Amino acid sequence: MKDYKILFTGSVCSGKTTAIRSLSDIETLDTDASASDVTVRRKKNTTIAMDYGVLDLNSDARVHLYGTPGQERFRFMWEMLACEFAHDAIGMVLMVDNTRKDPFRDIRFYAKEFSDYLLKRRLIIAVTHSDVEPSPDYQEYLSSLKNLGIMTTVMFIDARDPRAVLGIVEELISAVERDIDWDRVCDRLLDNNGFTLDFYKPLYEETLLDAAMNKRGVLGAMHLGDEQEILCSNIDDKPTKNLMRNIDRLTDAISDKAGFLGKVNNVVLAGPEVQTLSVFNDKNQSLCLCSDRDISLPVLKQQASDLLQWSIENDYLA
Repeated sequence: MKDYKILFTGSVCSGKTTAIRSLSDIETLDTDASASDVTVRRKKNTTIAMDYGVLDLNSDARVHLYGTPGQERFRFMWEMLACEFAHDAIGMVLMVDNTRKDPFRDIRFYAKEFSDYLLKRRLIIAVTHSDVEPSPDYQEYLSSLKNLGIMTTVMFIDARDPRAVLGIVEELISAVERDIDWDRVCDRLLDNNGFTLDFYKPLYEETLLDAAMNKRGVLGAMHLGDEQEILCSNIDDKPTKNLMRNIDRLTDAISDKAGFLGKVNNVVLAGPEVQTLSVFNDKNQSLCLCSDRDISLPVLKQQASDLLQWSIENDYLA
C-alpha cells in the first residue's frame, strides 16, 4: 500500500475541516471545541489541535489528510504536524478565505510560517468563499503571488464539494501516481459524503463588540471608522472615548516621527490602575479596548487583528 500525506492549513473559517470531511472515507478525527474568543463571530466550534481523514484512491494507494488549527495561539500544533505527523507530506494546501479583509496578508503570513516546510514540498493555494465575495479574483491572486515571488497553483474551490477538493489531491498526486481512476473516486465520494450547501451560513453571528467582549479580561470596546468616527461602542465614559480617539490619531504621528519602526498600528497605555487602554488599527478602521492589566498583550493583539480582518464596516452602522 502506497501512503501519501497532504497538510491543510489556513486561517479560521477558511474551510480546512470541511475540505477534509468532504474527502475522507473514514469518520474524520477532529478536535473541535466551543469557540471562546473572536472565532464565535464566525462559528460555534473551532479546531484546537488537528483534523485527520483518509482517502482511498484504489486498493494500492491512499492519502492521509491532516489539518492544522487556524488560530495562531495553537501554532505549537503547526510545528508538531509539520515536523512529526506530516513531515513526509507530498504537499501543503493553503486555504484562503476570500471574505477576509486582506487575504493576501494571510498568504504572506502562512508562507513565512511554513517557509522551511515548503522548501521540499509543493504548495497549492485553495481560495474559498468566492461565491460570497468574488474579489479578489483569479488574476489578482496571480499578480499578487508574482509580486511575492510565489510561483504556485491557485484553485478556487467550494470546500463542501468533494469534486472540487478532490481536484487539489489530483493536482498533487497525479505526478507520482498515474493509475488512479479519479472519476470513480469522485463518484464514490459523492455517494458516501454528499454535497451540502449549508457550510457558509453563519452558525452563530455576533457583533464585533460582542466578540471582543467575549475575550476574557476585556472590559469595554469601541469600533472607529476612517475619520475616527465611532461606529459602535459600549464604553460610556466620555473622557475615555475621547482619549481612545486621540490615541488612534497618535499612531500616524508616531509613524511619521519614528519611521524606523515601520507603520505603527497599535498603541497600548498601561498605568498603575486596573485597566489598560489599547488601540489597534488596520487601514481604515480601529478597535479600541479597555482591558484588565493581567491579560496577555500578544494574545489581545492577535484577537484584535482577527476581529478587524473579519469586520465589515456597514454591519455596525445601524
